[in-house]
Amino acid sequence: MTDKLRIGIIGAGGVSQLVHIPIIKKHPNVELVAVADLEFSRAAAVADRFKIPLFFRDPERMLAREDIDAVHVNTPTNSHLALTLAALAAGKHVLVEKPIARKADEAKRMVAAAKSARKQLMAAMNLRFRPDSLLLHKMIHGGELGKIIAVRAGWHKKKDRWSRTPWLNNARISGGGVLMDTGIQMLDVCWWMLGNPAIKRVSAQVSRERLGFRVEDTLVAYYTLAGDTTFYLNTTWAFMSDESEAYTMVSGSKGSASLNPLKITKEVQGNLVNVTPAGKAPRLVDLYNKSFEIELDHFFQSVMQDTEVQSSGAEAAQLLDVIEATYRSASENREIVIGES
Repeated sequence: MTDKLRIGIIGAGGVSQLVHIPIIKKHPNVELVAVADLEFSRAAAVADRFKIPLFFRDPERMLAREDIDAVHVNTPTNSHLALTLAALAAGKHVLVEKPIARKADEAKRMVAAAKSARKQLMAAMNLRFRPDSLLLHKMIHGGELGKIIAVRAGWHKKKDRWSRTPWLNNARISGGGVLMDTGIQMLDVCWWMLGNPAIKRVSAQVSRERLGFRVEDTLVAYYTLAGDTTFYLNTTWAFMSDESEAYTMVSGSKGSASLNPLKITKEVQGNLVNVTPAGKAPRLVDLYNKSFEIELDHFFQSVMQDTEVQSSGAEAAQLLDVIEATYRSASENREIVIGES
């Protein structure tokens, strides 16, 4: 490997143009070598706009190049498996945009391939890398809130702006509805903040009534985790409000915390005290944008230093097992024990 990590991007759509490419272009230790997209005109236009040396229609041609160390797979979810397996077979490290796959068995094949190739495989779950999420993770693991008893999280997109990505409501491409879009992100970040405890049981309900899709537009799920921590998740594409909202609330034996905005309350000498770090609260959009910068830098550093990635492919596969159990609970209208046949 040269002094700089050399990157190729598969998929020249919005997430590449708005997030990945601008971050890579300004990173001092990374070089963007090529972009590939099945729409050749888009690949050419993006390469011209961002001064990327090479562009391809066929990702296999890009993967065959020896001057690329790692690739970002930024394509619809149904293509993640084939592209990731091809990239790993070509000896590349791989960052896959969320969700890593449609099903747990697809993710497990990707994990096995990465292990065999001895390459990094990371799922791009950027909410883990928000500065406020990182701080809350540190406080939880430092015991500042005591034993975590309950967590509540929600992401509600207002009905008239449910998505800019039309294939998200096609389960053959996306793997599901709102659970595979916003729900999996909230489940992932809360699970990670708690230290990835085993998720033992789930009871869930879904609705398709508001938007009329074949996939769910609204989900409510209740999870029981190891240590008897409970987690309540509510996410929707059809929020009946003039504004979207997202929130996380953590309740512990010594205090509580919430996000959007960050607030931390602890019991100090018998009194409840607001111990939120002082200073002007950053804008939510700034926190969200910063999460991508921290996430991509983490992937780059992990590859260059050969250290374990956060948000690994193995963790993503575990989470998809939970997602499948959640869908099963909603379909069968009963509580599901995770891992039961």
